[in-house]
Amino acid sequence: MADQLVLGYWGIRGLAQPLRYLLEYLGLPYEDKRYLKPEEWFGGLAQAPFNTHVLVNLPYIKDGDKYVYESAALYVYLAHKANRADLLGSTPDEQVAVAQVRGVIQDALKGFFHLITLPEDQYAAQKEEIYANEVAWLIERLDKFIGGKTWAAGANLTYIDFALFELEETLKSFNAESWAKFANLQKHHQEFSNLPQIKEYMASGRFLAGPFYPPGRFRWGF
Repeated sequence: MADQLVLGYWGIRGLAQPLRYLLEYLGLPYEDKRYLKPEEWFGGLAQAPFNTHVLVNLPYIKDGDKYVYESAALYVYLAHKANRADLLGSTPDEQVAVAQVRGVIQDALKGFFHLITLPEDQYAAQKEEIYANEVAWLIERLDKFIGGKTWAAGANLTYIDFALFELEETLKSFNAESWAKFANLQKHHQEFSNLPQIKEYMASGRFLAGPFYPPGRFRWGF
């Protein structure tokens, strides 16, 4: 399709999974282009059009001849593309809440990446301590922050709910015992997964169940 978007990313969930949810929710036709080997991506960087793009990176959105890079910018682009600027926050308070939740998600993922990229000979001995000190306490804050809210930023669905849902999916898979402690996040996860577009996508062959992260550098997620 000439008007079909392309979402380019590795063949993992990673940073692109919330964007896949968003594309499905918005009903925007798209190709989920997955680079399965490093050479498939890096081998093309010296060629047009990527060799002319200063910010070239994964994930990206291709819309006709236009390329957009950086995952945070992709949410904004897709919301405007679908005439759904409300997903960026309908009020100043919602926009501030979106930014706050996004910051905590980024901090939690930073700690989680530290955990799952530990050297193999250190992982078993250190994983519980690092999870507690760099991940779990931030998740506890998120759980408290969204308590009493319909969605992460307030009464309305915003793009940060898509990112939060994928974090919830990750935690649920990684540490079910810890996940069971966060009642507000569990409620959010249930509500989001029951959105008709998301429910249909996750039951379809388009849904990427895994891997979360590639083998090799990562201790978990593949």
